[in-house]
Amino acid sequence: MQHHLYICTVLIHILCAMLWVGGMLFMTLMLIPALRSLKNPELMRSLMQSVGKLYHRWGWGSLIVLFITGLGLLHLRGISHSQLASPAFWQSPFGITLGWKLSFFVSVVIFSIIHDVSAIKAAKRENPTPEQRSKDRKVASWLGRITLLFSLAIVVLGIMLVRGNPWL
Repeated sequence: MQHHLYICTVLIHILCAMLWVGGMLFMTLMLIPALRSLKNPELMRSLMQSVGKLYHRWGWGSLIVLFITGLGLLHLRGISHSQLASPAFWQSPFGITLGWKLSFFVSVVIFSIIHDVSAIKAAKRENPTPEQRSKDRKVASWLGRITLLFSLAIVVLGIMLVRGNPWL
């Protein structure tokens, strides 16, 4: 039964990671270039806000589930609270890799909050100037890129947790 629970938890964890990272890749590689090709700033803004609201709900939901299933996976792998409290654990190859993964996860959450707050402020701004819109787009773009990069690093670190870290 424990093995079945582990497999189900891994499946949910991977599906949520796919939703989070896949959503960002979809927007970066397909949606935004397609919308830019329409050469209609109002339509682009409207569609990005609609997609952004949907992704906001699904994305934050997936991050919450990733956190919960991540804790569950540690438990199912036999890593106890006392081990997590031990400095020796965090000096082991697994602990070092997990520490980096958790650091990137916290960074993703922080950058996502900053992105969401700046997007909400930009959407509520009345009659923004073209310069302000351009600045808002650049801020959102850079925050999104950094978040995507950190998210990809989390995927790589997750693989190394299971398959081994080649650098340690």
